Amino acid sequence: MDSWNVERSRELYRVREWGSGYFDINADGNVVVRPGRNGDEIDLFELTRSLEHRGISAPILFRFDGIIEDRVRLLQTSFDDAIAAWGYRGVYRTAFPVKVNPLRHVVDTLRKSGYTRNIGLEVGSKPELLAVLALHDLPDTLLLCNGYKDAEYIELALTGRKIGRRSIIIVEQFYELQYIIEAARQLGVEPELGIRMKPLTRGGGYWDKSAGDQAKFGLTTTELLAAIETLKAQGCDHWVKLLHFHVGSQIPNINSVRRVLKEATRMYVEVARLCPSLCLMDVGGGLGIDYDGSKSNYESSMNYTMDEYADSVVGAIFEACERAGVPHPDIITESGRAVVAHHAVLVTEVIDVASAVPPRPEELTQGASSNEILVRFQELGDELTVKNLRETLNEVLSLREEMFHQFVSGQQSLQDRARGDLMYRHLCGRMVEMSRGMKNAPEEISKISSDLRDTLFCNFSLFQSMLDSWAIDQLFPIMPIQKLKDEPEGRAIVADLTCDSDGTIARFIDSRDVRSDLPYNRGAFESSSYYLGVFLVGAYQEILGGLHNLFGDTNAVHVRIGEDKEIDICEVVRGDTIREVLSYVEYDVADLEEMYRRSLERAIKLNEIKPDESAHLLRRYRDALAGYTYLVK
Repeated sequence: MDSWNVERSRELYRVREWGSGYFDINADGNVVVRPGRNGDEIDLFELTRSLEHRGISAPILFRFDGIIEDRVRLLQTSFDDAIAAWGYRGVYRTAFPVKVNPLRHVVDTLRKSGYTRNIGLEVGSKPELLAVLALHDLPDTLLLCNGYKDAEYIELALTGRKIGRRSIIIVEQFYELQYIIEAARQLGVEPELGIRMKPLTRGGGYWDKSAGDQAKFGLTTTELLAAIETLKAQGCDHWVKLLHFHVGSQIPNINSVRRVLKEATRMYVEVARLCPSLCLMDVGGGLGIDYDGSKSNYESSMNYTMDEYADSVVGAIFEACERAGVPHPDIITESGRAVVAHHAVLVTEVIDVASAVPPRPEELTQGASSNEILVRFQELGDELTVKNLRETLNEVLSLREEMFHQFVSGQQSLQDRARGDLMYRHLCGRMVEMSRGMKNAPEEISKISSDLRDTLFCNFSLFQSMLDSWAIDQLFPIMPIQKLKDEPEGRAIVADLTCDSDGTIARFIDSRDVRSDLPYNRGAFESSSYYLGVFLVGAYQEILGGLHNLFGDTNAVHVRIGEDKEIDICEVVRGDTIREVLSYVEYDVADLEEMYRRSLERAIKLNEIKPDESAHLLRRYRDALAGYTYLVK
């Protein structure tokens, strides 16, 4: 067999398939990031070590601003090319849904990364609206106002028009319409309105409930007609400028996109006949990310490219408008996931490994000669071949069961049971390795194999940094970021720091299926710090994260490659301190300090500690409150 090399690691972890040109492995065996998909690259392992030397500890969330800028360019170019190919008489406008990643630096990077025209922002709540009203001051930009609305939300959106914001209020519930009419007249503002339709066609994938009769948002056909009639009766139907629909996030199948476009474009031309002022079509989100690199219609993948998506959208609107003799609208997408998912990488350190298979078999039989079961385990190991693997497996399983029952009944000592367990695991490990090349391996081998996975304990919280992995079984690419020139002889699941059995990852990307273990290098962990990277976490994960076990936000570092080709650490956002997360859950930290001080005073009076020791303990307590919520070296 050829020796292991970097190319084999690329194939094993499928980095080129899901990496989309942004991630690769260099000749040193380290993961590199290429924000512009060109020759400029950042060694992720070396960057992590450099930051730790500066006192910025893992876990670290890296945000690569250049990837955001490149994703915007790609999206704009895809639509511009499709518009040119179809002879489409409208323009394309990107709008970013703030809910996908509302971090200030991310939103600022997006606002400034317009390729040919400035990016719009979409908000779905009053807090988002208030942030964007102040921030979003670039000319010729859209401010799309979605979500549930009360009178104050509507008034704020309308007031934005007085200070130069092009705010478009999208009617998602019928009751909002009367609030808008009244507020517009009171403020003397001529609003621009959008109407969100509720498509019956579903998009597929995990979020297909965004459409259909039971969808949370949007007007039914009856409500949509009633809204137009209400506006006409008030003499303000010319306010209607936009038709919006949303069919779900992460749509894996291009045919689902095309089906919903047939319904939505028919609705557009009908509404345009009733309201000639209509000039914008917002096709919402849904553009997928190929998290596993399989290019399939699996829910964590997508069977189409960005170019195919743009061509389908432009083509469907073009054909519907041409048939109906309706002017071509400007096209808006809200492709938040496709724009920001790639730009963020979580790097976490492996802090311990629980090995499932004993590494030193020669020590397993010490003291075994007087125990019949242990002797038989040793004999089975000496006699094991491919030819007798099946019967050996059956006997090994039977012996283990027998040893368990004898231990429970008092016939086996704890020491013998421990030796038997080690010998069983060692034998199973040998049989699993022996079965890898077999065409008809025993079915029981697959179950044994899953029981023999190591566990990598890592310095992060699944619930804080990649909540969708726990909540909806979202797959994220995970791989070591170093030592990738060496063959990964270990197979493991990943466990976080939380005291929760759900805080584990046992589903990893694979070319044909979802694999149940992550290949890793045992020797690398034993000799130095060993890091894993979790990729494509830039959409939703940070803002959805929770404070399980009071693990807070991680350190976040914004990185770009400067004009001089040097790595520029643009901004460091320190992770939550213990003091901060305690305050989030209503602990008065000053109170805690005082209570701890009183406990120290009582201990002094009881002669349990000395005064100088008390001062030292109080300083340590205060220092800990100011520290990182994660483990530090």
